[in-house]
Amino acid sequence: FYSKEVTVGDKGHIIILGAGLVGSLCAVVLLKKGFKVHLYERYQDIRSIPSTGRSINLSVTSRGLRAIKALGGSLYDDIVQNLTTKVMGRIIHMPDSKVLFQRYGKDDTEHNYSVSRIELNKFLLNAAADAGAELHFDHALVESSDFNDHRDVGAELHFRTKNGDLRVNAACPVIACDGAGSRARYALGRSGLTEFSEDLLTRGYKEVLFPKPENPEGFGAKGEDGGEPCDGRFGLHIWPRGDHMLMALANRDGSFTGTFYMDNEGEESFASFSDTPEGRAKCSEFCQKHYSEAIPLVGGLDSLVNQIVQNPTGLLGTVRTSKWAVKGKVLLIGDSCHAMVPFFGQGCNCGFEDTLWLSRLVDEFCCDEGQVNLEKCTGDNFAKCFAAVEAARKPSADAICDMALENFVEMRDKTGDAKFQVMKKIENRLENVFPSKFRSRYAMVCYGGEGNVSYANAKELGVVQWQILEKLWDIAGGVSQEQVDTIDMQEAEKLIDQLLLPKQKELGMDLSTIRH
Repeated sequence: FYSKEVTVGDKGHIIILGAGLVGSLCAVVLLKKGFKVHLYERYQDIRSIPSTGRSINLSVTSRGLRAIKALGGSLYDDIVQNLTTKVMGRIIHMPDSKVLFQRYGKDDTEHNYSVSRIELNKFLLNAAADAGAELHFDHALVESSDFNDHRDVGAELHFRTKNGDLRVNAACPVIACDGAGSRARYALGRSGLTEFSEDLLTRGYKEVLFPKPENPEGFGAKGEDGGEPCDGRFGLHIWPRGDHMLMALANRDGSFTGTFYMDNEGEESFASFSDTPEGRAKCSEFCQKHYSEAIPLVGGLDSLVNQIVQNPTGLLGTVRTSKWAVKGKVLLIGDSCHAMVPFFGQGCNCGFEDTLWLSRLVDEFCCDEGQVNLEKCTGDNFAKCFAAVEAARKPSADAICDMALENFVEMRDKTGDAKFQVMKKIENRLENVFPSKFRSRYAMVCYGGEGNVSYANAKELGVVQWQILEKLWDIAGGVSQEQVDTIDMQEAEKLIDQLLLPKQKELGMDLSTIRH
C-alpha cells in the first residue's frame, strides 16, 4: 500500500537517484544542457547539517576535475581555490623514524588535491539547486522498485519518506548515483536485469583527527639520504606497518584527517581494541610499539587510544556490476556500479569521469550543439546512449577497482621497502628524461583521461613499465637512492623503445595528453 502515487517526468526530463558527489555533479551537467532534473536523495539535505569541523577527506585529481572544468564558468576555480589543499606526494614515516618523500607526478607542476567530502558535496548540491534541480530529500528508494515493464523508458520507483510510502511512475530515464549500497542496483538484481558482487576486505578503518601542529613544515620530509624534501602540509602521510597503517591528509585549517587501517578481527585488531580497561591497555601498548612518532602529532597517547577504541569502524569493499544499463530506462554510474577501496584515491574521480562520458554521449544521441533536442529524447536514443556509456566505462571501472586493491598492498607494505623506494625514484627519473615515451602508472591514472589514457590502458601499460624498471635494477646490480642518477639512460631508452612504445601504439595511447 502506498500513501501517495505520482507521475514524474516527460520528454526532456531525467530522474537522478542520489544527491552525493556524483549525483549532484550529474544534475549540474544535465541541467546545463536544458534537461529538467528531478533529484531524489535518501537522507536529509546535507547543507542543513552543521559542520563538525571534521570530515573524511578525499583525493581529487585532474582526471576527475576534467568533468567540472568542461562545464565552464567558475565552478572549477571555485573548488580548487576555496575547498582544496595541494598534495604533492607521499610522505612515508618509516619504523626506524626516517621520513621519505615520494612525489606523485614528474615534478611540482603535477599534484593531487585533498578536499572535504562533505564540503565538496554541499558545493555541488548548491550548484545543482542554483541551476534549477527539483530536490527531494528523505526519499529512500526501496528495492521493490520495478524497471522490468514493457516500456523503453520509464520505471516504477518506490520510496520510503517521512510522510509514508510513495510510488513514483517515472515517465523519463533514471540515472542511479545512489552509492555503494545502491537500492537501484538491488532492484535490478532482484528482477534478473543485472548481477553484482560485493566483496568486503577483512580490514576496516577508523577516522583519527590530528590537531593543527605547531610546526606543520616540520611534519614533513627533510630530504635526507638522497631523497627530496616536502613540506608536511603538502603530503599524504603514511605510516606503513605491514598488516596495518595510518594515513593523514591536510585540511584547509591546518589540521589533518587521519585514517587508521587494520584487521577487524584477530589478536591485533579493532575487535581486540575494545573500549574497556583491557582493550585500552592493549591499544596503548600497540600504539607505542608501532606509532610512537605519530602519538604527539595526534595530541598524545590518550587522544589516539580514545579515537581508536571509540570511533566507528568503516567498511572497505569492492562492488562489481555485470550490466549498468537497461534499455533507456536506467543507467547506473559511480559507486552504484563500481564502488572501490580508497587506496588509489580514485573513487570520486572515476564517478566524475562517468559523468563526463555521459555528458559526451548525451550530446551525441539526445542533443544539438550541447542543448537538449526533445525530438531526440526517445527510448531508442537513450538506450543507445546508456549502452555506449557502459561500453566505454565498464572496462576502466573494472581496472581501477583492481588497481585500488593493488595499491592497498603497495601503501601498506611496499612503501616501506627500500628496493621499492629506489624503483619509484628511477621511475620518476625516466618520466622526466623521456616524458613523451614514459609516464608512471600513477600519473596515467591520476592525470590521464584524454589521448586514450584510460584506467584500463594504464593498468595494461603499467605492467610493461614495471618490467622495464626491474630490468634496469638487474642491469645495475641494485642501486641506492643516492645512486639513481648512475642508471644508464641509453639502456633505459633502448628498453622503452623495444618494449613500451609498441604497446603504446597497440593501445593507441598518447602520453602527451597526461597533464595536471
